[in-house]
Amino acid sequence: MQGIEPILQQLRIRKVLPHLSTKKGGVLVDFGCDFEQTLLRMPQLPFKKRIGIDIVSKPSDDGLVEIIPADLEKKLPIKANSVDAITMLAVLEHLKQPEVSAKEAFRILKPGGIFVGTVPAPQVEPILNVFAKIGLVRDEMIDQHENYFTHEHLYSLLTAAGFSTVTVESWELGFNTFFKAEK
Repeated sequence: MQGIEPILQQLRIRKVLPHLSTKKGGVLVDFGCDFEQTLLRMPQLPFKKRIGIDIVSKPSDDGLVEIIPADLEKKLPIKANSVDAITMLAVLEHLKQPEVSAKEAFRILKPGGIFVGTVPAPQVEPILNVFAKIGLVRDEMIDQHENYFTHEHLYSLLTAAGFSTVTVESWELGFNTFFKAEK
């Protein structure tokens, strides 16, 4: 990571942590965990099993975190109804078919499970492009953005995947969007 990316990552993690504390024990899956698996390695997480899924990672299992290299736009190698919580921090906007990932989240979550995540708001696109040009964020990451989600688009995407309770809200002065979907 470079520039302000570690700061942005910490802000995203702080946003989702309170929602994860209600799911003690059980299984947490992080969609798009990247190489560092920063969220999954946090000692305060209340999960016994932690799984990271990312197409760029190599398979591993160190006893704390299991890494599964997989494409988030295809069926994931995780059993249906087996996960208590899923996180997806600044990843959904990189997918060409985000609906596939949303449906997979619904499929693998247990009843009562939660899917929480963040995406940049549409109005931040020109700012991110400037940040990329001056080296505050990785240019290749911004170039990979396929979507910028409005609240309505996110809500529709998650309800179409089957989630019954969906919350979508702006945060960080409206530059980012948080979502929570319950199965």
